[in-house]
Amino acid sequence: MRTILRFVSRNLTFMILGAMIAGLFNSYFGSGIQFNIGVCAAASFLMIYPMFINLKMGDVAEARNFKGAVSLSLFLNFIISPALGFFLGKIFFPEQPFMALGLLLISLIPTSGMSATWTERTKGNLKVALSIIAVSLLVVIVLLPIALPLLAGNVLTVTPAFIFLRILMVIIVPLVLGDITRRIIISRKGLDYYKKSKPTFLGLSSLGLLFVLFLIMSLKTNRMLLENPLLVLKGLLPLAIYYIAMFGSSTFLSRKMPYPVSVAVTYGTSVRYLALALGIAVPLLGEGEGSSLVVFIVALAFFVQVPLSSFYSSFRQRKVVIK
Repeated sequence: MRTILRFVSRNLTFMILGAMIAGLFNSYFGSGIQFNIGVCAAASFLMIYPMFINLKMGDVAEARNFKGAVSLSLFLNFIISPALGFFLGKIFFPEQPFMALGLLLISLIPTSGMSATWTERTKGNLKVALSIIAVSLLVVIVLLPIALPLLAGNVLTVTPAFIFLRILMVIIVPLVLGDITRRIIISRKGLDYYKKSKPTFLGLSSLGLLFVLFLIMSLKTNRMLLENPLLVLKGLLPLAIYYIAMFGSSTFLSRKMPYPVSVAVTYGTSVRYLALALGIAVPLLGEGEGSSLVVFIVALAFFVQVPLSSFYSSFRQRKVVIK
């Protein structure tokens, strides 16, 4: 089982593509499925909960040791990123507001555990990365119910209280349960067992993500996506601009920091928590063409985020070797 989960985690980008294609084919050539909020919410929970087992909220306390890096990450995550997502949506999707909403949602949901993985792989400061992740998650719980309706405008008709209830379901509850689970595992099995189990939790989260994508892409309303392949190209261009701008601006603004800290800041602001964006979009928007377009943009972001993260890792390490 662990071998299978590791395989899923290491080949996630290709498996995401496979899950999306399988879902679309089921929608177009098969019977498709009707939207079920209960099933989608449960799948979203199973996608997010294992990821939170790997996250220690105690890392928030570490932030006081890295005030400059964490402050810069908050500026990039909650000012630069939403502004960039908002204006790119206006420019590229003036007549498709739900695609703009998908891009906005990506820009508002901050970093994930994957940023820690990339930071470690690029020889960055892991403690800084973990502090950025923990602080950003706490901020988004408060900020998202206010910022999302304000920036989305008439496209989103729900109230901040409604959004907070969804955040409670997809962030706060899994976060608390994940922390409790981690403590129980450590107390009963020991710290070494917990560390060895981390890839398993990541794999379970990846499986949940694949199931959510298949489920959403299988909706009958998604037939339009196969009938309009230009939507893929239309979605990829602003996503590429967004990620290049985030990697570039974070690298530039952190250039005077030590290399390991600079790497942590860049990954802590450029790698978005796409699984969480899906987890919020599904119960928030329900069924319909608009929901499909939002999910479609978030899913496409995986195919930009992962290759650029890999390229950036090679680029930064090569620059260090040259120096």
